[in-house]
Amino acid sequence: MNYTFNEIEKDIIQRLKNSEPKRIWTEFIKVIIDFEEYYVELECVPEIASSQNKVDEAMTVKVREFKKSYLPYKNAKVIVENKPITDIKSVRTFLYFTDSITEPAKVKKIDSKWNRMLSKIAGIRKSEIEKLLDGTTSSYHDEIICKPNSDEAKKVNGEFSNLIDVGIILEIGENYLPAFVQGNGYGFAHLERKPLLKSEELKKELIDYELN
Repeated sequence: MNYTFNEIEKDIIQRLKNSEPKRIWTEFIKVIIDFEEYYVELECVPEIASSQNKVDEAMTVKVREFKKSYLPYKNAKVIVENKPITDIKSVRTFLYFTDSITEPAKVKKIDSKWNRMLSKIAGIRKSEIEKLLDGTTSSYHDEIICKPNSDEAKKVNGEFSNLIDVGIILEIGENYLPAFVQGNGYGFAHLERKPLLKSEELKKELIDYELN
């Protein structure tokens, strides 16, 4: 699947460069760039991923502009206020999935590990956990992201690959706001912990991403 920004989204992003929003907010699954008479919204949206496994999802980002004042929700949090955006980059990654492990011996080994963990958390004997899950089927696989132009990406079956624009990076003074979905996770929870990064910190976050 190709989940890259369309021309309208690219235009909205480019117009953010050298702009000065009143505030930048996060609502966990959204980032709001708030101006006097309009606002730009980045929203994390799960989409169907190209995968050899059933029900795998790709976390994408939609960029929209609204010609009205932004009214923050109760859980909205201001992360930047009255600071100009001096530069902006789009962030892209490549997502693929490993084959599911369904061999009984391997699945039993993984299930046993999880059952031990569940028994400790719930205070229930491992044998009771196994009884509760008896009759269910299990399979396991990994989701992996890497740089789109990497050797790793080139080795992946094109039928089961996903090219995704996962957000943007805003340069604000000497800091950077990483408004992009990380690790195919849902939302922008990392912005609530630490919204602004120094250059060296940002480099560590971009190991599996490319900038455009």
